[in-house]
Amino acid sequence: MKEDRKHRWIALERREDRAICLPEAVPGRVFVMQSHRLLRGPYTAAGSLLRQLVPVVLERWPELVERHVVEILSLAPELRAVVPASRETLTSLAIPEERTRFYSRLRTMRLANGVIDFLKKLTRHDRLGPLQLVFEDAGACEGLDGEFLAALLRRMPPEQAEITLGTRPHVEQPLVREAALRYAERTDAPSGTGERADRRGQGLLPLAERFVRSDGTSDCPEELAAYKSMSESVRKALHDLRADELSESDERSWKLGAIPWHRERGSSKARAVEALRFALDTCIDMGFYEATVDFGYRGRRLVDWSEPHIENMWAFTTKATNSLAALGRPEEAEMLYDEARANTDAEGIHMQAAYATAMLYTRHHASRDHGIARQWMEKALAYAAKIGDEKQRAFRTVFYNNGLALVEMHEGRMEEALRLVTEGEAWLNERLGAGEQMLHRSVLIHNKAQILVAMGRHEEALIEYDRVIEIDPNYPEYHFDRGNLLSRMGRLEEAVACYAHALEISPPFPEVCYNRAAAHNRLGDAERALADLDYLLEIEPAHLDGRLNRATLRLEAGDPAGARADVEEGLALEPQNAQLLCTLGLIEMAEERPEEAKRALMAALAVDASLLEAHVNLSVLLFEGDDKKGAVEALNRALAQHPQADVLYFNRAWALQALGRWEEAVADYTRALQLGSEEAQEILAQREACLLELGRG
Repeated sequence: MKEDRKHRWIALERREDRAICLPEAVPGRVFVMQSHRLLRGPYTAAGSLLRQLVPVVLERWPELVERHVVEILSLAPELRAVVPASRETLTSLAIPEERTRFYSRLRTMRLANGVIDFLKKLTRHDRLGPLQLVFEDAGACEGLDGEFLAALLRRMPPEQAEITLGTRPHVEQPLVREAALRYAERTDAPSGTGERADRRGQGLLPLAERFVRSDGTSDCPEELAAYKSMSESVRKALHDLRADELSESDERSWKLGAIPWHRERGSSKARAVEALRFALDTCIDMGFYEATVDFGYRGRRLVDWSEPHIENMWAFTTKATNSLAALGRPEEAEMLYDEARANTDAEGIHMQAAYATAMLYTRHHASRDHGIARQWMEKALAYAAKIGDEKQRAFRTVFYNNGLALVEMHEGRMEEALRLVTEGEAWLNERLGAGEQMLHRSVLIHNKAQILVAMGRHEEALIEYDRVIEIDPNYPEYHFDRGNLLSRMGRLEEAVACYAHALEISPPFPEVCYNRAAAHNRLGDAERALADLDYLLEIEPAHLDGRLNRATLRLEAGDPAGARADVEEGLALEPQNAQLLCTLGLIEMAEERPEEAKRALMAALAVDASLLEAHVNLSVLLFEGDDKKGAVEALNRALAQHPQADVLYFNRAWALQALGRWEEAVADYTRALQLGSEEAQEILAQREACLLELGRG
């Protein structure tokens, strides 16, 4: 992004004031999106943009839509009417009763980056060319739009698509606020500069109606005051009318924002619960976890644990808890499970809560306790054994044994974990129909592959990955894991092919880019490795391992300035990162700044006294600086940390030889040979020279 041009940020209190600062409407060049979270919930802004753009793009460049179909349909589900859903997975197709796997919380960032890639391709000069994208009420957007807008401001060059944010002076959404401060030029002229509509004499009811029809987003004080002046019955009637009107629309996203908001304020609690349940179920299935928690708590306020409400109460509770766990808030989730246990004797709820609590202890709590996890899992299995329906009993038993297998893995009992998942799959195959519970069957096969990898049984694991890919070919994580296994097996070309396919069928996947870069590097293709790392750091600039690896490749390619830039950006994020400090030392050595190099390497060892690379390079630096004794002392300290490192014995032998300490040098050369050093010929030659000095050649 050019330093002399930024995006635009109009920070004024009223929309009417902001309107005069917005770009002039030009069809096909300027797109305006209303972004307030009350309108359509998650992706109100991004979905609005896609609904305007995609039909045009589909006519002219359908291949672009096909490449990004997952992102497009995730953010703008209404487009399913015109865009074929060509990359469904067992997860996306599973009916609610069979949904046993949920998306990673990282998926929404992948979706956002995929849409930005789509926009960057679209705004090239050979396609639509430069555009202006206006996001009004951006400061009041939902969290996932905040994630999207922050990435868009950072990644999109203004000359390719100028972003204009319209916000109040105080921006509620933290991600938008931080990105706007960094990437946008702020305008906050005095309020009152726009042409205000004259609402005098309109009457209170029309003003109240305007507020309700704004879906709660109006910033007009007169409209809000008129709304508040209405009787409760009038307000409820207005909300009912607006909710009914929106419900007739074929745009599903209204059901994640305005419709539940109106139903909560309308005359029917039952319809409010129904609207919140739809939003809750949709958001958890899509991996929109912050929104799921919000809808869960809102729903819980309308129901209780009594018999007429318990099914809804448990749904609002358990889907909020699943989302809290995914968001890294397991303590809050466990409190809700404890509440459920205290307020009902329903065995189905106790069974599910027991399993979920086990998962908190073996996967999510900062201080994991696999023993407690096992106790809760055994309780879940005991409840499952009492289920009357044979198919349900079989499924639940297998499902919970799969969870127990995870506990076994964490405790190092791999054979038992393998037995549980293998028998579980066989049991389901015997008791269920051919098409039943296919998602969970795929999960069992995948878990079996992962256990086999951990056991070092790679060929068997590869067979299981092939099996699961055959039944769920569009799930990118399977191709990623298969690529990782092939990389571990040294089959690097095949690994690269797996990574490439995972990237083709998935929104941007940082881990795949990182691992493919490593595979390219091992194949000696530094250019492709750098390209992967460049893209990785574009979509995830805080990826420290990626930044470290790119710095190393840049240094090896003779670009110390580029390497230094990467290291400095990494250290700005994590000043006490030993690997980055060590790499800084290497850069200083390359630029012949020995004092600075020593300082950086010593800083790395102060953070991590066991860092072998820092020890080795410090010894080289001291040796080349004619401090042979200092080099030996550094290597003595290093060998205390790494007594089996052949390179340390080799380097110390070299320094001892330079000091004329022949006997000690011979011993170190011999030890380096015994440890299998790759420098055997050089070692033999140098040891022979030392023996000659001792008269034993």
